[in-house]
Amino acid sequence: MSSANISRRAIIRALAVTAGAGALAGCFTPLYGDPNVVPGARNAQAHLQNLEIPEIGGRSGVVLRNELIYLTQGGGGRAQAPTHVLRVSLGVDSVPLLLNTAAGRPSAQSISLIGNYFITPVGSQEVLHRGQAVASASFDRTAQRLASDRAVIEAQERAAKSLAETIVTQVAGWYVTRPR
Repeated sequence: MSSANISRRAIIRALAVTAGAGALAGCFTPLYGDPNVVPGARNAQAHLQNLEIPEIGGRSGVVLRNELIYLTQGGGGRAQAPTHVLRVSLGVDSVPLLLNTAAGRPSAQSISLIGNYFITPVGSQEVLHRGQAVASASFDRTAQRLASDRAVIEAQERAAKSLAETIVTQVAGWYVTRPR
């Protein structure tokens, strides 16, 4: 085969891929698309602003709830007229990553937060959507007790913020894809 045949095939393949991508581009709707700009889009942010988020127990729960409120309300505080309630139950797990054989204790650990959530209409117990999200953060343990305790707290806060972002993305996806 000559190099001219190979280059023609490459050009034909590139054109086919470009045509296929162009045809599928019309099927894409951005998650946070504005319905006034993108035809057929559903504004996920408008739905997220109508979420009420009740208290979540524990220190990590407080950080998670605050981050959820911040992400759903755009930093504007609580929902003015909530239509749905987002309830989250939080589980915390700690796993040693490295073991200090001289001291006989872990030198690095990972904190995992597991958030099971469900959405109900305000004033109803009917579950419209349920899901689960997981986030983790690692930290180093040292011989200094206060530094290690602070490292645990900071890892829990990092994991809670990451978990909040995951939950908000999943809930926004549900709002966009659910039947109208």
